Amino acid sequence: MTWGAAPISMGKGHAAVVNDALDPKLLRRWLEASLKVLMAKCDEINDLNVFPVPDSDTGSNILHTMMAAEQALSTEYADGREPAPDQLGTLFSAAARGAMSGARGNSGIILSQVVRGLAEWPDDNAFGGDALAWGLSKADELARAAISIPMEGTVLSVLSAAARAAQSAAEKESAGQGLIRTARDAADAAYEALRQTTRQLDVLEAAGVVDAGGLGLLLILDALVEAAAGESVPRETFARSRRAQLGRSGAAIAQVPLGRADLGLAEPESADCEAGPDDYEVMYLLSASSESAVATLRVSLEEQGNSVVIVGDGAGGWSVHVHLRDAGAAVELGLAAGTIRKVQITHFGAQQRDNLALRPGRVVLAVVHGAEAAELFRDEGAHVFETDGEVSGAGLLDAIVATGVGEVVLLPNGLVRQEDLVAVSAAARLHGQQVLPLPSASMVQGLASIAVHDPQRPATDDTYTMAEAAAGTRSAHLRIATERALTWAGTCEPGDALGLIGNEILVVEKRLQTAAETLVDLMLATGGELVTVVAGRGATDELLEIVEEHANRHHPAAEVMTYRGGQDDDVLQIGVE
Repeated sequence: MTWGAAPISMGKGHAAVVNDALDPKLLRRWLEASLKVLMAKCDEINDLNVFPVPDSDTGSNILHTMMAAEQALSTEYADGREPAPDQLGTLFSAAARGAMSGARGNSGIILSQVVRGLAEWPDDNAFGGDALAWGLSKADELARAAISIPMEGTVLSVLSAAARAAQSAAEKESAGQGLIRTARDAADAAYEALRQTTRQLDVLEAAGVVDAGGLGLLLILDALVEAAAGESVPRETFARSRRAQLGRSGAAIAQVPLGRADLGLAEPESADCEAGPDDYEVMYLLSASSESAVATLRVSLEEQGNSVVIVGDGAGGWSVHVHLRDAGAAVELGLAAGTIRKVQITHFGAQQRDNLALRPGRVVLAVVHGAEAAELFRDEGAHVFETDGEVSGAGLLDAIVATGVGEVVLLPNGLVRQEDLVAVSAAARLHGQQVLPLPSASMVQGLASIAVHDPQRPATDDTYTMAEAAAGTRSAHLRIATERALTWAGTCEPGDALGLIGNEILVVEKRLQTAAETLVDLMLATGGELVTVVAGRGATDELLEIVEEHANRHHPAAEVMTYRGGQDDDVLQIGVE
């Protein structure tokens, strides 16, 4: 998230008009100010859109929804006459019907309920802070009732915070007055709630963003303050940050070649609301129905898919939204419930491919510990991300983006945490890049993999061959114990030489030479034609000569290749193919 002053502005030459109660003129100015700021911020909101689907259209959907509300309101002015103050309810109702009829996407439908909630205030002649508080509370109630699985960390959280703050402010004002203070307090609370959304949903945390729909609501509330008070509202700019802390999951915002179950990660609580690339978004307007038929429709759609949102206009019409695999089933269920029109069907896979088109080109990026090891990978044509053992997810993402290509074959070499691997892969997708992580758990496996890389092969063939080479290389590590511990090979003391195969300590010796020889014997006990040794800073030339001599004497069929790596964690890394 980057911060910078970004005040809403009514534009040059616009006379400031102060209204402490809403009337028809202020309603129109509010909608016009909302459209202006939503147009200016549309791309920013789209860029933040990662939940429930990363389709980069939330800003466009909210803008379309509010344009429909403003156009419906404008029809009430068609004869050129200014509506009377007591026609506010009629105007609000027209705007609410327009918003619901033109609503697009989850956020658009929810924000249409904000307009509807305000429109249901019963007193046309006195719309002050108390009416705004009542309307926002009503909108909060309508929005949460419309959604099958309300999720915190979304526009719902922002709306609830605004409603609570408005209620508290209105209690201090006279009836029919206090609109500006109430609106300002509601907007400020919405702003604070919006900032918290990043931590409330794992997919937002992974991308380092706030909820896109919540930002849309904040802009609309700020536009009300500006229209009523005649003053701009300075807010920080919310933007995707490459250096934002990468969160627990990236599975919802990119197709990553590793599943959460494969990584031993729990499914995020937002999983029930997410849509896959094979799903469709289906929306339509429903009429000639009933409350019972709509309730049945909701249950049926929940059985077919997720993200079910059904909202009413209070006049016998409903807007229906769902994500599911079978778009035809959603249409058929709607026809069974009543009369449908304005059917919209969007395929998420096609939409995401359009929105997140990959850049051209393919490179291999190796995560490497040790300056000399880095040169080994560069000599094989790989890009290198050097680390001292602690890999920063944001730093790795920087390195991926810096390659400038669409496909990055990543050799983590056992140096990247699984959760960071998932999150970085997801975040890179939003930069038009696909990360293809390979199963290299050590640098010796990475070297085996890069040795068979062929940039002229199709990506699927090349990555399969490289993954096969990595998986076919058994790896071991020779280290020095730093503390007393119980292992499979007995108790080790600080300073003992440890031999690890995979993640298990199978060798504990007092002498480094003995541990190295034993480790080589264990690795070659089941055969092997090539032994690759990458020596760390703690390996002397004498130790390398002893290892090579031992292998040649006791395993003459295996060829031994020794390299200096310069890593300071492993004395030796040993790979057997």
